[in-house]
Amino acid sequence: MSTVHDDGVVVGFDASAESRTAVRWAALEATTRGRPLEVVHAIPIPLEELTRIHLPSESVSLEPLRSAAQRVLADIAAECRREHPGLDVRTRARMGDPASILRDAATNACVLVLGPPRTGRAHHLLLGSTAGDLVRSAPAPVVIVRGHRWSDSTGPPAGIERVVVGIDGSACSARAAGFAYDLAFRHDAELTALLAIAEQAPDPLPPNRGWTLASDVIDAQRRVLAESVAGCAERYPDVVAHQELITTEGPTDALLTAAVDADLLVVGSRGRGALRSTLLGSVSHAVVHYATCPVAVIR
Repeated sequence: MSTVHDDGVVVGFDASAESRTAVRWAALEATTRGRPLEVVHAIPIPLEELTRIHLPSESVSLEPLRSAAQRVLADIAAECRREHPGLDVRTRARMGDPASILRDAATNACVLVLGPPRTGRAHHLLLGSTAGDLVRSAPAPVVIVRGHRWSDSTGPPAGIERVVVGIDGSACSARAAGFAYDLAFRHDAELTALLAIAEQAPDPLPPNRGWTLASDVIDAQRRVLAESVAGCAERYPDVVAHQELITTEGPTDALLTAAVDADLLVVGSRGRGALRSTLLGSVSHAVVHYATCPVAVIR
């Protein structure tokens, strides 16, 4: 089942070690979907990357950059075909703003795969992050690949064994659950649906009283969790799935804790909290930047 789009897997590539890891992840995902893989090398035009001034490409000679990009694309495509015989691998090199190029490439994609956001303070102040821009605006689900077994290029590509999806009862988290179940089914992975409801104790506490969540609140949230994944469980009865209600941590901390042992963390781009009207919710923003495993953000 394809939850959002029905075309191929698109992955951004810039010849860095992080982007090579992203390509290996994307190649495995394309193989399990039976879809083509498109590796897109978006090459920033000199000066434009630093100034945000978009220059006509014909104003400078860019052919050496384009030729070098095509060579590294040919090498990474050959590596993907060796690891996944029969995989349809396509490549594209384009000059210009990377976020715009990758956003256009993902118009009909089933998923867009990227390396992790850059974390340098100066880079964020001047430019922001291509990955961050695309998580907020790409038309397809975005997977950010970091810190994972796929970075080992000496052996066969690793598989996905454990998927965690964040649930909060919103329509966006329901779509995230659909994506997570579909991926877990294709990879024969175990899935955990997690809902965290820790609340802050009143200040001051009533005299001689501790602080715990009311049982009716806990029961209500258990129903939210069960109802959020019920349809997915029916569509994918072979997926080994667990439901976990966390009452000791808030959503961000609970998901970051779960990410330590996960192969993929799936979240919605917006939840039902106070920041639901923003382009990227606070929980999604935090896990994209700080989770220790790959993160999929579903709009």
